[in-house]
Amino acid sequence: MSEENRRELEPRFYRAVGATGPQSEKAFPALARRREKNTEDKFADSQEIAKKVENFYKGTSPNQVITEQLTQHDKERVSFSERVSWLQPPLPAKTAVLLILVVPLIIGLIDVLLTGRIGIITSFAYSITLLYLAATIEMKHAWDPVIAGPVAYFIVSLILGQLTLSPTGSFMLKQVAMILTTLAFNAPWMVGSTAIAFAIAFLRIRRSA
Repeated sequence: MSEENRRELEPRFYRAVGATGPQSEKAFPALARRREKNTEDKFADSQEIAKKVENFYKGTSPNQVITEQLTQHDKERVSFSERVSWLQPPLPAKTAVLLILVVPLIIGLIDVLLTGRIGIITSFAYSITLLYLAATIEMKHAWDPVIAGPVAYFIVSLILGQLTLSPTGSFMLKQVAMILTTLAFNAPWMVGSTAIAFAIAFLRIRRSA
């Protein structure tokens, strides 16, 4: 900038910062300070918002409603986890016994109502449940599914088989015929799933040794 133009612009700078006469020497520093202040003011709102966000994630947000809602949500999530903890591995022995009886019994009831007999649907539900228990039960009860599985299948067959009996004939004869027929028809499922459960239990125990 030429000297002449500079002399024309200097009074404007001086007036902008309130500097006249002897104060003109401090005009440019004063202008710089004013510009710096304006820059800080420009980002004041943003800094305040950033502080609120930081406090929010630190759990010290002044918005108590939001904080309380988040706290309640966390409590509900923990409460749900506690309610279903008995279904999460490793499963206790009592849970395993309950599942190996209840799941095939419920699915088997649907199977009998739809097909009139204990068939593939019941056996499939039994096999899946047995293999799940063999893989997730507590290590100290690793062999329990292998033993309890066939016993549970016999109990389920005995209970559901009552819905398939004819109203005529000897009671004991009907029971024996029903059990033998059911076990013979579903033997591949029962024997196969029990063998796989045995292998799973054996491998788990061997790896933990």
